Amino acid sequence: MRGDDMGQDLAPTGFCERQRHRFIEITTPKERKQHGQFFTPLKIVRFMARIAPMRTKGFRLLDPGAGTGMLACAVCEQAAANGTVRRIHIDAFEDDERLVDLLEESLEFAKKWLERRSVDLHYTILSDDFVLAHARTLWSSNSTGYDLVISNPPYFKIGKSDPRAKENLELVYGQPNIYALFMGVAAQLLREEGVMVFITPRSYTAGPYFKAFRKRFLGLMRPERVHVFKSRKEAFRAHDVLQENIILVARKQGSSPTVRISTSQGAGDVDQAQTYGIPVLRALHSSKNGDVVFRVPTNEEESAILETVDSWPGTLHKYGMEISTGPVVPFRARDLITADTQEHEPWVPLLWMRHVRPMEVRWPLSENKNGKEKRERILDHPVSRGRRLLVTNTNMVLLRRFSAKEEVRRLVAAPLLKGRLPFDAIGIENHLNYIYRLKGSLSQIETLGLAALLNSSVLDKYFRISNGNTQVSATELRAMPLPPMEVLCGLGERIRDLSGAPTLEEIDALVDRALGLAEPS
Repeated sequence: MRGDDMGQDLAPTGFCERQRHRFIEITTPKERKQHGQFFTPLKIVRFMARIAPMRTKGFRLLDPGAGTGMLACAVCEQAAANGTVRRIHIDAFEDDERLVDLLEESLEFAKKWLERRSVDLHYTILSDDFVLAHARTLWSSNSTGYDLVISNPPYFKIGKSDPRAKENLELVYGQPNIYALFMGVAAQLLREEGVMVFITPRSYTAGPYFKAFRKRFLGLMRPERVHVFKSRKEAFRAHDVLQENIILVARKQGSSPTVRISTSQGAGDVDQAQTYGIPVLRALHSSKNGDVVFRVPTNEEESAILETVDSWPGTLHKYGMEISTGPVVPFRARDLITADTQEHEPWVPLLWMRHVRPMEVRWPLSENKNGKEKRERILDHPVSRGRRLLVTNTNMVLLRRFSAKEEVRRLVAAPLLKGRLPFDAIGIENHLNYIYRLKGSLSQIETLGLAALLNSSVLDKYFRISNGNTQVSATELRAMPLPPMEVLCGLGERIRDLSGAPTLEEIDALVDRALGLAEPS
């Protein structure tokens, strides 16, 4: 450590910033991505430390993915600014050997910096894998008793054969992400009333892949504060990360009746964030399928939308409807999919995501830019039918399963009325969901009304508040509340009377009127 590094003007986080640049110089972006290392911008680091509740005289701090020590050092700075803290103990985990020496230098710098402010710092660096080091901790009744955990955990998917996933099978479904395991283990290590401050992707707040995690985690931790970054790019711009991120402040066995929510575009305006509160039971919503979803409305309007939609009495199943995923997986049906209209064997339309626009199915499409025909037909013969790749062509609502977060609407749906395509059956590609009646068929006005509702601003906002993912899951749509059937049918009648496919603005006006949300003229 150079002598000038002990100057009075350099704060511990400033020293950590130097360490970070040293680490970046000796590593490549690919190497850092493989380790899930996306370093937190300094402004966000200081914001996280500022909103972290801490004991007044002294506390035990855990940083489970310490890196160069930036977050732990930010907490040290905040503790010194509070003026009452006299003792801090830090346990810092870092399993990248190239970072351990840099981390030790950072914490030693912070120790000497705090000494000059009459604060006693003790620290321990553990060069172990945090999750494996605490294997089975999630199922233990004993906890180490940390007062505060602060972390920007690594972010990458791990396979089910990964030892960390094997030790926490009760928490994972599909391909787990390491950040959720960090959150789960850290929650168990807190003392009762201890607090965690984590910056992570928002994906754990909803969706089937994190259902088991939410049940365990939210049964233990009570959210008290959430900060939402509206831009997917700004929070980690230096790493070219495109991800919807949130900061969570949660208390173990907490009892706060409200959750304070704030927003910013990214790191630059995080200090100007304004907060407002919602009832914790509105944020932690028990859905009709038994799942617990963590919803984060970012303003009063969105909170009111939650209250309105939650009051609706219906669901797809209550109305005798079902939602399924398109059965045609292209790489498994390659020999059956064709662009040739002159095939000797009979074929039927194959609908892809690109065919579905708001309130409109466009098939066939024109040629690709390179002049090649689109592969939008599937052969209709015993192999296709034997593998159940074809769907009866009846009244249904088609819904895209994926969307970009930057699109105007997350939900994109279109009615497909019987006779619109003159075929007895159709193929539906796997990136589409379709809604149909289990017994009999949907009526024309039911189909039109449901499609319009799914394209509406009201339901789109509800879905975005309740779901941080780009995937539109059939499981979540089954649980989504629906208004009374007479409202859906009345909406369908209005859509039927239009001369063509309505615009999004026209849909919103019709839906608001049908739901009684429009202001009196």
